[in-house]
Parts: sequence; C-alpha cells; structure tokens
Amino acid sequence: MSTPQDRPQAADRRRSRAALAVLSGSLLVAGTAAAAVGSELWPAKTTTVEVPAAAMPAGDTVLACAPTLHRVGGGESPDAAYGPGAATAASTVRSIALGDQAQRLPGAELLSNDRTLASLHERLSDEEAAKELTAASDGFSGAKGLVESQRRFDDALWLRVQSLGGLRSPAAATRTINQNDGDLTGLATEACTAPANVTWLTGASTTLGHTSVLLVSNPAKTTASVQVSVRTTAGVATDGAIQDFTLEPGATKSINVGGTARDEPAVTVRVSSSGAPVSATLSQAILRGLRPGGIDVMSAGAAPSTRQVMPGVQVLGATEASKVGSSEDAGDELPEVQLSDTSGQGATATVTALAADGTRTEVAKDVQIGKNAVLNVPLASLPAGNYTLVAEANESIVASARILRGTDPAKPVDVAYIPGVEEMSTDQLVALPEVGTGWLHLAAPEEDSKVVLAPVAADGTVGESRTVEIKAGQTATVKVSDFKGAVGLRLGASAGGVYASLLTEDGDAKTAALVPQELPDAPASARVELLP
Repeated sequence: MSTPQDRPQAADRRRSRAALAVLSGSLLVAGTAAAAVGSELWPAKTTTVEVPAAAMPAGDTVLACAPTLHRVGGGESPDAAYGPGAATAASTVRSIALGDQAQRLPGAELLSNDRTLASLHERLSDEEAAKELTAASDGFSGAKGLVESQRRFDDALWLRVQSLGGLRSPAAATRTINQNDGDLTGLATEACTAPANVTWLTGASTTLGHTSVLLVSNPAKTTASVQVSVRTTAGVATDGAIQDFTLEPGATKSINVGGTARDEPAVTVRVSSSGAPVSATLSQAILRGLRPGGIDVMSAGAAPSTRQVMPGVQVLGATEASKVGSSEDAGDELPEVQLSDTSGQGATATVTALAADGTRTEVAKDVQIGKNAVLNVPLASLPAGNYTLVAEANESIVASARILRGTDPAKPVDVAYIPGVEEMSTDQLVALPEVGTGWLHLAAPEEDSKVVLAPVAADGTVGESRTVEIKAGQTATVKVSDFKGAVGLRLGASAGGVYASLLTEDGDAKTAALVPQELPDAPASARVELLP
C-alpha cells in the first residue's frame, strides 16, 4: 500500500480516470537582460517556442503473483502424521483479461522470469491496438474477455495484458492455495497486484510457531534497488535489520522476517524501491505444536491514512475463539485488529465495529500507538458475527484484521487477514478463487450506496449486471455462487463510499480473504511540464 506522498489518493485516482487529459503545450522562455549603460536600460526580450503535444499512451497492464507458500527449512515434513508434500502448498492461478467495447481482445500472456508460460491471446499490432473504437465493424459493442484457470505453477509469475485505444485493459489474477495435509494445511487466496514503489504489509507475527516470510518480485525489465524496514511493538527493528538489495528483472527474493523481528506478536513491513516498482507480499504459516494453525498471504491494502476500513471481519465469539485459538505450544491466535503508525509521530486511535444491520460497537477508544510501532487490539468484546471495522486516528496508520476459522481444538484451524481497503472505484475486476464458497462483503459506513456487479463466465463473456443497494452504516453480503458459472466479477460503486472484501470458506476449518484490486489508471496522454 503506497503512502499518500507516493501515490495519489483514491478520489484523485477516480477523477483522473474520468478525465483523460490531452494537452497541447507551449513553452514560454523569457529572458530579460538589464544593463546600465549611462542612463540607458536594455529592453526585455521574450521568445515563445511552440512545443507539440506530448502524448504518453498507456503501457501494458502488469499484475504480479507471489510464489506459493513454502515451509521454511524445506525438505520432507518430520511429522509422519502429515506425510510428504508439506514443504510446498498446492496452488493454482486464475487469470482474466477484458477487451474494449469494440469487442477486440488484447494480447495477454503469463510470464515468469521473462519466460512465457502461456499465451492467452496474440498481441495486436501497435497501430491496431492504438485505435480508439467504440463498436465492432458489424456495429455490435460490448467487452469480451480471456480466461485461463487451473494454471499450476508454484513460483512467482505475472500477467501482462496489452492496452487498447490508449487505455489499459481491465485484468485480474488470483492465486488460490489449498493444502489438505502437512504443516501448511489451510486455504489462502492472493489477488495478484500491480507492482509499486512503496508497499505496506501488516498483520504478521513471529511468535513461537509463527513463520512470516517476505516475498519481493521484480516483474519489470529494469533492475530495482529495494529497501525494507520492519516495524514491531517497539518501533523500527534495528537488530538484524534487512540490508538494502538489488533485484534483477524477473527475480524474486524471500526473507524470513523472524530474523529481524524475533518473537514479535505484531509486525508491519514497509518495502520501497527505486529503478523499478516491485511486488511484495507476506506469507504467514502457523504451527501449534503438531497441529497446523493456518496459512495466509498478506497483500497491500489501503494507503496510510487517518481512517482505515476493514469489511467482512468474521468474529467467532470470545469463548469459541479461545477454545480453538489459545495454545500452550504457540502464541495465541485470536481475532484482533493490528494498527501500525506510519507517520513517525505516534498515533491515538479508536476502533469501531459496524454490524451488518448498522449497529455500532466501540471496540477500543483512544489507544496509543508508539512512533513507527505496531499495536494489537483484541476483538474479544464482540459477540459472534460479521463486522466492518473502522479504525480512526489522529495520524496516518495502516491496519489489518485477523479472523479465525475452526471449531475443534484437536484439529487444524485456519486464519485470514483483511487489510484496510481503498474505497471502491467505478470499475474493478476480481478473478474468483478456484475452490470453496465465496462471500463478497460490501460495506457503506457513512451513506447510502449502490454497487453494480456483473459476472464473467469461463468463456470470457460478461453477463447481465445486478445492482446491490446498501443503507448507510450497513454491510451487504453477496454469495458468489448466486452468479452461476462465474469465474470473475466486474464491479463498481455507482453511489456513495463503498468498501469490499471477498472471503472464501472451504469445509469447517478453512478460510481466506482477498481484496478486489483497482484497475490501473490509464490516461491516453499525460500533462508534461517543461521548465526553462
């Protein structure tokens, strides 16, 4: 998640999408020479030079998918009860790319380290792709799509999609990790994201039994210089700090965060880069003695802000959560929200829970977060149910909520992390996970809102849209299977501030969460300021 200084705020991004600016510029160079020759002053001279418009067509859409989870240490599991195969969690990737209203399909391919894994569609010529068309030659209009599912590839990969008509093509990809045995038992869903120059990742822990691994990939064609800082309950970790490193094009680096932040119940990682943007995620695996305690992949959420919204937070209730989440063999794994100061000043925060019907419960009031520090706020005071959490602070923060799933303390349980999310835009796309039952949570904390949903089928066709109306303060939940045969959803907020998350459940003890990603900004040309 990028800082406000590193990327524009959500409202600015929506305005930039709505207005595609083409500027014909002129450069005014004024030179004035003043010299005293007796009482005479040289007159000022002004020269105007015409400069042609500097059009900057949109580049390809690039979405990076982190590798699947690997058990730190590798090799066969020492626990025969879970058998071999536990060193790597099984995963698949689903990819979607949509064309333009002229029913053209963009060039699209899956790559890893510049090696093509699959071609979804051949690229159009640059001349053809640059044409701005609103209908096909037969007069019909409407977007068609490309879909690839069940791509089995455990290493980092990226989806690259050609722009059409000067706009980036809508695209989405999701890695689904579903492991049924071994130390990595659990479910995780990761929305593949556009690389960024600054990313905030929060929610991790390195206490006994908890393994947190940072994964940084460079999908660009230039080398990236990467800096990583780790924040804990005491502030920025300095012992064993991660040294700056370079990442070659196509390369991925994994770092065990426990080497820098040992036995920490709350960890936030900031990744920044120069030379090229990078993709960064945190993988979390929990082992409670011999019992798997869940897996997840933490991706970037909302940019640091004084307000963070986390929709779709499922709370078991204090008694049940303690039964399956407390352990003598590892740190407690209970529902909580993690708050991290990003201002460097420290922050005072209040956390409020909104029930589906709009009932408000104050979870914590005026809690103090140290400078660059991380704080866990328990959710034990909340009765069982689904909530939208709102964290408000006097300084900028990032936030993430941890949820727990499972009913039997003698069997594996699972966890999921929901970061603070950006307000929905008018056009977003999500590739649905390939297992389990999905629930889309749509929260409208402040005002009445509407969200338009359209399914994407396996053949790439976009189906008839539906409108979901949400009352102020409430949360609407949509069962994904109601869209029969859908492999993706195109969604957009048409009124009011809406926040979305997608939770997936499989069986009685697996859960995963992902955040629908915004489509990249894509002005057909950009304003270029030329200074003398």
